Amino acid sequence: MTSTLGIVTLSPKYEEAFTRGLAKAAPAYGLKVVRFTPFDLKPASNMIQGQTFTDGQGFAAAEFEIPDLIYDRCLYKHDAQSKKAKPIMEWLKKYPKTDFLNTGISNKMMLFEQLRLLPSLQPYLPVCSLLKDPSDLLSMLRKDGYCKMQPLSQHHATSTYFIFLKDNTFTVQQNPGQVITFSRPSDIERWCEKYVGRYFLQFFQTSDQKDFLFNEIRIFLMKDSQNQWNRIGIHTKLPAENSHLSITQKTASMIGFDHYINTLQPHIRELLLDDIASIQAFLPAYIDKTFSPCFEFAVDLLHTREGRLFISNIRSKPGRSAFLKAYPDKENELIRTILAHAQSMKSQPKEVSREQKSLHHRHSSRK
Repeated sequence: MTSTLGIVTLSPKYEEAFTRGLAKAAPAYGLKVVRFTPFDLKPASNMIQGQTFTDGQGFAAAEFEIPDLIYDRCLYKHDAQSKKAKPIMEWLKKYPKTDFLNTGISNKMMLFEQLRLLPSLQPYLPVCSLLKDPSDLLSMLRKDGYCKMQPLSQHHATSTYFIFLKDNTFTVQQNPGQVITFSRPSDIERWCEKYVGRYFLQFFQTSDQKDFLFNEIRIFLMKDSQNQWNRIGIHTKLPAENSHLSITQKTASMIGFDHYINTLQPHIRELLLDDIASIQAFLPAYIDKTFSPCFEFAVDLLHTREGRLFISNIRSKPGRSAFLKAYPDKENELIRTILAHAQSMKSQPKEVSREQKSLHHRHSSRK
């Protein structure tokens, strides 16, 4: 019997080509792919006015029931559309006839604080704190190191900033073309006021303050049909002096990890490989236990020139553009892995909580 796999995004155009690839390959796994946005759900009937896929015609408008499986690719911003979509998605997650392939991270700062309690991962976790007041940022910047300011929740589409203080100048960097400098503390305090309560701070301390260099590494992990975690790929951005940029920036030049490690001194290379092996050994098990369901995530690492490695971000809805730029031949592998995992989920008995067994009334969730 064919099961339905729904791909839900905030925009029907998001990852359109990749979703088409999933839909073409899905029948071999006993699946039919549909796509929709949270706003396509009809309150009265629990039907969805989305799009279904057929060979030869591609995706076309259609009405269908809530899918058996849902792959959540909603990337929220701090805007009205995201605010409207979130309660709809929360309702869908409790719908008793549907399984989600994945879940988002609701509070990244809390995740980092919990990971710091694990002896095996604590050396890689920067100190973090909630941005409660602009003065919190100033206090952190006056230490010997660099600060990263990122959203509390899974706001993949929301900006992340690297900030540092040097020669009495505050520098805020978002991407290569957007660098802001402030000469007075009151100016940077005024700039960060809009992020208070929504962002948290990470502090990266390093002994190399004169010629600081972060090399950015991303590890992409996915579960196979046997529910085992596998590293699908690891890549880095071409290093640049004084670069504190997010690896998701489109302007970054992505290269395979093997090329990067060959540029390192032997003792730095050996230390890096040992550190990455430790992270891969302990982090997936914790993510599994804490953020189920989860079948994919990415770990962003910052590697300093003196050999220190930091976990700077964990993404439960990782983007694919940077990965496919480094590994263009792995798109089919990604598609097969997603579909194989979805197929395996349908063969497993569904555990339904008491909350999920209660009657579901769509209209009551939107009062």
